[in-house]
Amino acid sequence: MKKQLDDMDRANKTAVTQEVIEQAKQLLEGNSHEKFIVHAFEAGSNAKALDGALKQVKSISPETAAMFFSAGNGKVICLSSVPKGAVSKGLKANEWVQEISGVIDGKGGGKEEAAQATGTRVSSLDEAMKLAKQFAELKLAK
Repeated sequence: MKKQLDDMDRANKTAVTQEVIEQAKQLLEGNSHEKFIVHAFEAGSNAKALDGALKQVKSISPETAAMFFSAGNGKVICLSSVPKGAVSKGLKANEWVQEISGVIDGKGGGKEEAAQATGTRVSSLDEAMKLAKQFAELKLAK
């Protein structure tokens, strides 16, 4: 019975990942020339789904910086990816996630081109997204 439950859980996570990837493709269709994208997906606490969405950004719109969020099970997950061109203008993924990690009562870190954060204040998701957009606009305005 446990194996059946595990299989169902795995199948569910795979379905969520595929759905998020498709949503990312649709999001990029109209925004492929944007400097950055900040978006929340309904992926629960599935970080692999957000990673799959970031891979879509890298392949469809490689010059676009992206920060994706998801909330579920009492957690907020945030993954970001920043291309080298945006890093040279001052937007660094690790600084970007540090900017929002306090708002979501969490911790974050990574490198200049890729970083992630997790937090426990799900109610602050909208505030974190607003802050992420302001930070990116400020850094890329130069």
